[in-house]
Amino acid sequence: MLRFFAICQASPRPPKYCRLLLGGSLCLLLVLMMLLAPAAGATAVSQPRAAQTGAPPRIPYPGSGTESLPPALTGSVPRLSEEQAEQIASANAGIVMVQAKHPELVRHAYYDSLTGVWSVSWSEPATGRQFATVRISDRTGAVISSDVKSEAYLDALPSMTESQAIKTAQQQQKVKDELKDHPHARPSASQGPDNVWTVSFYDGTDEVARVLIDDSSASVKEVMTGPQVAWQMARGYKGAFGRIINEPYIWLPLCFLFLIPFVDLRRPFRMLHLDLLVLLSFSVSHYYFNQGEIFKSVPLSYPPLVYLFLRLAWIATSKAPRVPARRSRRWPPDSALDFYYRPGGLANIDAASPELLSRAVSDKEAAGRIHLNFSPRILFVALVALVVFRIVINVADSNVVDVGYSGVIGAYRILNNQTPYGHMSSDDQNGDTYGPFNYLVYVPFVRLLGWSGSWDDLPAAHAAAVFFDLATMAGLYVAGRRLTRTSAAGNRLGLALAFGWAAYPYTTFVQNCNVNDTIVAAFMVWGFVLLKRALASGFFLGLAAQIKFFPAILAPLWISFPWALKGWGRKGLFLLGFVIAAGVVMTVVFLGGGTIGTFLDRSIRWQLGRPSPFSIWGQHPGLATAQRLGQYVLIGLALLSYFWPLRKNATQVAAGSAALIVGFQILLTHWFYLYIPWFFPLALIALLVVSGRSKTEEVEAGY
Repeated sequence: MLRFFAICQASPRPPKYCRLLLGGSLCLLLVLMMLLAPAAGATAVSQPRAAQTGAPPRIPYPGSGTESLPPALTGSVPRLSEEQAEQIASANAGIVMVQAKHPELVRHAYYDSLTGVWSVSWSEPATGRQFATVRISDRTGAVISSDVKSEAYLDALPSMTESQAIKTAQQQQKVKDELKDHPHARPSASQGPDNVWTVSFYDGTDEVARVLIDDSSASVKEVMTGPQVAWQMARGYKGAFGRIINEPYIWLPLCFLFLIPFVDLRRPFRMLHLDLLVLLSFSVSHYYFNQGEIFKSVPLSYPPLVYLFLRLAWIATSKAPRVPARRSRRWPPDSALDFYYRPGGLANIDAASPELLSRAVSDKEAAGRIHLNFSPRILFVALVALVVFRIVINVADSNVVDVGYSGVIGAYRILNNQTPYGHMSSDDQNGDTYGPFNYLVYVPFVRLLGWSGSWDDLPAAHAAAVFFDLATMAGLYVAGRRLTRTSAAGNRLGLALAFGWAAYPYTTFVQNCNVNDTIVAAFMVWGFVLLKRALASGFFLGLAAQIKFFPAILAPLWISFPWALKGWGRKGLFLLGFVIAAGVVMTVVFLGGGTIGTFLDRSIRWQLGRPSPFSIWGQHPGLATAQRLGQYVLIGLALLSYFWPLRKNATQVAAGSAALIVGFQILLTHWFYLYIPWFFPLALIALLVVSGRSKTEEVEAGY
């Protein structure tokens, strides 16, 4: 034999007989291998039980490369039997739960001889989808890994696959439009316990789109893109804010009721008509917000804000018309406009010069001449009916949004001698962003009506919203009486102002959301009512600033009333009242070991760093420089309001205050319709009083 191979190797071309012998040897070797293969394969894994139970035949482990090779040539014989591997896998805790929920799943086991690993899987009989897989070491019998899909724990197995859900989501037009700006976004799908697939698209770590798909019907329930993903309030959920007040059959009649007492058909081109329509024009923006189209709703909110800022600023800074006025012999005066300051102190206006007299009383006389289409008696009946209606819908169909919930939690913490800052509930973690007095005002309501500890109906929040709504209405009535010369004219103006508040849709909207925005309006209105009592006025404005911090920008304007360069004693009293208010309520910050640092972090610093898509500044970050410049200008205007004009009447203070608040809102990163009542009552005072001027007086004043 050795000689045979030597001859074959030495010869450049082996002899013919060598080639024949070599070929025959190879054929004989193949025949022997084929005959021996069944005998060797008898020791490999068999599937008699699968065949007996009707289960589909086992498939070799994918990617092992052993699909077509006889077991005798692929490696070692497994130490564990198929039954043993299945028993080990079935004992896994996650698998026990899945098998209990879904006994219809079919179990399969296969062995990879190259890796020495058993894989036991559970799949749906109809589709073959695998819901769980356990990998077991054949050598040790230990579980290497356990992979159970989240949908396997659901009560009903999904009808759609993950890839089908993703494909359905990608076909939505809103998703296609969003992905044009995020071409590298990656999809991810999971099914929740409500039998709904959530398909998300991520660009880096940012979720840019989300689609909810019903598994049983494969229908799309909701598509969220852009800010809608992170901001629930941007999705346009019906009744999410205010419930029934958003219905057209409620909103539109309120708009009509707001207009009807003041419209003068004989003078259709009065400025007041335009003013009232602008106040109602926020409804256009609000409509798109309710549709979830915030890229339309946000820009549409700025035209009325800009108009109101310019209009109110013009009223505040324009020279009041000079008209003859009757002298009043009453003392003390019944209005902040019945007195002035002279170098020696407070003096009766009857002792004033004719020039000062005409300036001081012009708006009082105008306030008594406002046009109303109804008598005070009819207006009073309508006002009572509106108040009852607002309370009824608040009780029957309103909701408490997070702002009102925060007030209740904070009051509960105070009652338990704990500061609200850093101690809010887990479902309202940022609820401690307001001033300390915001939580104090809820204390009597929480003490009286209690709190269950959860975000339920919150009767204390409802009670607070109704109470301060009525308080604001009462303040407007008293303000109207003090802005006129006679009680009859004062009653007329007061009812007009109170009715305007009750009929304006956004005051009802705020009340039906049961938030704190009416509370801050109430304290500002009463601070204005008490304007001639410096200590009380400063105290009320200070309390308003301790609810939401923005009223502090009104301090220079209010402290300069009625004469910027005179009456230093009055100015000192106003400042003292403001400081006392801040000092009293700040004790809440230190309850239970609270610190000023925690208060600042949780409130002011959080507000300053708050991102939001509900402003042009939030939607377009490139405008940050313009926003910051505008903020500096607003601070300058607030300081300038002390000197401009040097002498002010109450109407100018109301108009200037409303203008500053509107300017503040224009520059906010987060603006919402709940903020409209901040400026509305003072704006309504200024607009109605000015509307009482005759055409000649308006020309004289520069209108």
